Amino acid sequence: MNMDLPSEAILKSLKEYDIETKILSLTAAGTGDLADIVKENVQERSKLPMNGKLFHVHCSSDIISRMVKKGFEEIDEIIDKVKLLGGSKSPPLWNLTSSMLSDAFTKFSKKEREKVRKICEIADRIYEITEALFEFKRPTPNLFLPHLQEIRAYLVQELGSSDTFVSLVAQKMLAILNKYWDDMCVVLSITALLDPRYKRKFIELCLSDSRATTVLRNLCQVYDGYVVQCDQKEYLLSDSSTESGEDDEDGDEDEKRSRRHANKKLRNNRLENLNVVKEYFQSVQSEDDESQWSDLDLYLEEPVLPQMENFSVLHWWKENEFKYPQLSRMARDFLAIPLSVATHSDAYYTEPREADWRLLSLKPELMNALKCTRSWKFGYVKSNISSSEAQQNFFAAVMRS
Repeated sequence: MNMDLPSEAILKSLKEYDIETKILSLTAAGTGDLADIVKENVQERSKLPMNGKLFHVHCSSDIISRMVKKGFEEIDEIIDKVKLLGGSKSPPLWNLTSSMLSDAFTKFSKKEREKVRKICEIADRIYEITEALFEFKRPTPNLFLPHLQEIRAYLVQELGSSDTFVSLVAQKMLAILNKYWDDMCVVLSITALLDPRYKRKFIELCLSDSRATTVLRNLCQVYDGYVVQCDQKEYLLSDSSTESGEDDEDGDEDEKRSRRHANKKLRNNRLENLNVVKEYFQSVQSEDDESQWSDLDLYLEEPVLPQMENFSVLHWWKENEFKYPQLSRMARDFLAIPLSVATHSDAYYTEPREADWRLLSLKPELMNALKCTRSWKFGYVKSNISSSEAQQNFFAAVMRS
């Protein structure tokens, strides 16, 4: 196995952690055949939803960074000039670029100042939207569609600007976002549908009618797959169709039971011939039909929840798992999909970073121990340093001890 290839390293890790049959998706930054190679190997051992069409999840923070970087490319010469004049050694974070340009604003010509101001306005607005998303330690995927739709609506608005420079920048940035939107529409929409505050109407607001219909059809298809899985497990765990103790009865008892069954059937047939009974069953037929609704039907038909502070979609599904036993299993899997490989300040990098070889070489047992002790040490206390820096510092401390 060639460990220089990312796909080989991932497959080795899946095998070591014994999760080859438990993986639903792979979130990756950039493009390439990485996810396809891993998917082919996973599909040999596990049945993926929609035949693996949802397996490759494109990292949203990477897309947003590339999108904003495309905007800054329009003023590359100005940015290079500022770096030369100021000797900037700040990390390559696009949310800091506008601050750097603002500090050097007086050094530009009038034409340059106008371009800088417009680009910074766009970048700052996108940062303002994504800050609420990436401030979470582990944002659940249901949060991404509303934020990305906000960015999309803003860029569409700027696309219609009378300023040709602003319109051109918005067009280039929107092209990147629309490509991501097309690739990730189903995952973004299904996870948003599983948020009881959004459901169907929000999807119809964000998507075209034809695409919303397709997403709902895909949702039903994935849900049906979960129903089949649940039914299979219940069948394997169920008792035989015969009543307990029947096989132990002697022949005389079998004959008596057969006669009782025949007499009961005869009485039932006579009851069914009564007009009053026929009218009764016809009157309750509609109620019986409603009782056959699936978890998904019931969930989508119920009113949406109002917006509330500190709402947790995972906690909501935990509280309602008995109400929607089959749909809750699907929600548990899909709401665990990471739509970004980075959060906090790590989400704003514009340059790829090499992974720490010390972390990559760890065995599963030691990695689990480090992650566990790290959670004990840092807990959920917010820190001024990024999560990757905290992890590296803690790893170094462990190695020194």
